[in-house]
Amino acid sequence: MTEKILTLNGLPIGGANPVRVMGVINLSPESFYAESIITDQTALVSRVEEMVGQGADIIDIGGASTAPKNYYDTKDTGTQEELSRVTSALELIVKASSVPISIDTTSSSIAEAALDLGASIVNDISGLHADKMMAGLAADRNVPIVIMANCPNHCESVEASLGALKSSLEIANEAGIPKENVILDPGIGFGKPPDVDFALLKQLGRFKDFQRPILVGVSRKAFIGALLGEDNPERRLAGTVSATSVAVVNGADIIRAHDVAEAVVAARVGEALR
Repeated sequence: MTEKILTLNGLPIGGANPVRVMGVINLSPESFYAESIITDQTALVSRVEEMVGQGADIIDIGGASTAPKNYYDTKDTGTQEELSRVTSALELIVKASSVPISIDTTSSSIAEAALDLGASIVNDISGLHADKMMAGLAADRNVPIVIMANCPNHCESVEASLGALKSSLEIANEAGIPKENVILDPGIGFGKPPDVDFALLKQLGRFKDFQRPILVGVSRKAFIGALLGEDNPERRLAGTVSATSVAVVNGADIIRAHDVAEAVVAARVGEALR
């Protein structure tokens, strides 16, 4: 099957195009990796400029942590607090950035506010399930959307993740989201058993059957920590780099990463091998 190419603000994604790197900026103090959290405005602008200088093609911002509660005891963030974090940051980031901005949220109201302020892609880890208005928003605004595999009680197998994406794509289609606006995320992490995460990474090629670009996020996640015996995300960089190259070899089109410079190198190595 021939993979369709998506264009984001003139940036082609998928097919034979270079693997793109999405730099992560967390605005939420609840996030699992402390080094990725930025709440100071001056530091925020500096981090964006640094990431773009290191080769980030996209900047992904989130105002509420999506780390699994069962592993990190993540605290919930209210919608108003998430909105406040996102809007105040976006006003600065859009001025400082020369690359597309992604809004990482499961809320259509947050996504709409972000798009109004200059974001150009929505990243929904719920797979369009958390907010019934999200699919309609993405269709009405005609913006690219990342749809992640999301199962009711964690996806316990590769087959479950594939099934979850099929279900989410049906929602997208019914809402009128053009297929060429869809990016798929197999959902590595998010409370799954580590062996399932490794299976997803190993069998990433199966997700290419959907003929959409694939986004993969492995950055400093718990499955790497479980393998290496590292509870502290700060000591998972080497494992992250290794997993990133494997993801690219197996078909990833976008790598979502906290460490942009290292992700760019890992992606180039993966591209050479595939």
